[in-house]
Amino acid sequence: MEIRKICVQIFLAELTITPVLVISYLYVIKMRPQLSPMQEIQFKYQNGFWKKRILTNAIQYKSGRVLSDENLENIKLLSVNQCKNRRFLVYKCDGASLCGGTGDRQKGIVSAFLLSLLTNRTFIVDMTKPCNIETVLQVGVYNWSLCKGYIKTLPKQDIMKLNLLFGNRSVAKQIENIDFDSQWTAKVVLFRCNSLLIDKIRRHNYTETRLNWLQNTTNEETIHKVLHTLFQPNQRILEDFVKLYNKHVHGKNLVCSHIRIGKNPTIPKDEKLLRGSPNVTRILEFLKRYDDPKKYTIYIATDSDSVKQDAKSNLTSYVNINRPIVHVDRRMNESVAEACEGLYTGIFEQFILSLCDTLVLTRSSFGCMSAYMRGVQDNIFLYNPNLRKVGQYNLTEIQRVFKLV
Repeated sequence: MEIRKICVQIFLAELTITPVLVISYLYVIKMRPQLSPMQEIQFKYQNGFWKKRILTNAIQYKSGRVLSDENLENIKLLSVNQCKNRRFLVYKCDGASLCGGTGDRQKGIVSAFLLSLLTNRTFIVDMTKPCNIETVLQVGVYNWSLCKGYIKTLPKQDIMKLNLLFGNRSVAKQIENIDFDSQWTAKVVLFRCNSLLIDKIRRHNYTETRLNWLQNTTNEETIHKVLHTLFQPNQRILEDFVKLYNKHVHGKNLVCSHIRIGKNPTIPKDEKLLRGSPNVTRILEFLKRYDDPKKYTIYIATDSDSVKQDAKSNLTSYVNINRPIVHVDRRMNESVAEACEGLYTGIFEQFILSLCDTLVLTRSSFGCMSAYMRGVQDNIFLYNPNLRKVGQYNLTEIQRVFKLV
């Protein structure tokens, strides 16, 4: 008993000398007790997103909640050799047309993936605008790149093209009534889309037998699971993330906001927002309640350099990663390399938003998808475009307030 007491004292002394800090989603598995999925979630939420972090050279990523092997069994392949025996649904984004920004693309990917499950088609992501998505994101528990090379060898007569982008969204209304088995006979369906079709897919006759889990899963949880099933950040994102934490956060609460302005001098080719730009002054006034550098770090992702300048002038807790703002679908005169860096910056900033303790959003698919990736109901604040002020909401209320397509 005495020896045990001495061991406990030594252990506690070790903790005092070397604080063990844990960032949500960043783990070294060997240093943590093995927990069940439910315990993992509870562990993460009880300790907050930015309370602690493990100091290690071997950064490993722990994703959010994902779809089960049973959910994926009809479309998941183990080898390239299986490609020739499969049919495919390909989410397509290239220079042939506009794709939308990062958030719009993610909406299209979620819709396309659910349709692949509904139609028993192996799913592929083929995004090359402005550069290959693989330069920023890695495959998750589902490998969407396994058969990319194979489908490029197929003749045109094996490929059906379906465009649900922007002006063609009326076609999306037909999704719930399509007899896919008789109408989608091609080996490959190239699918372009920038909207969420979850409700329409849920109402389809096939869903009860082929996609049963969707009937009892909210849209918010569906988006969370699909994106974490498909993607994980590459090593560069993880390393930059830890650098940001080391330099600016150090266990303080991270308060984040995404402020979408729309057409402005930074991105003059962007469109004006349908409901007008948000009142930046009111949002910054709201953020001042967290303006204590000893307790909080404030990070703002935005499409406007002016917003960054205003934040720097008004908030002492504000930090900036000092990277150029680029809209991935509405480029100015950037080179391909600069556009690819813009894609990286957008994905990196969305990753930061998904790990914030407090999240303040304006109406934007980019910010909303980060909230769904975050997957937590607590500490979500929205700038309500009708009330013209910031209020507290939860995940399920985002769509009601912002009414995004």
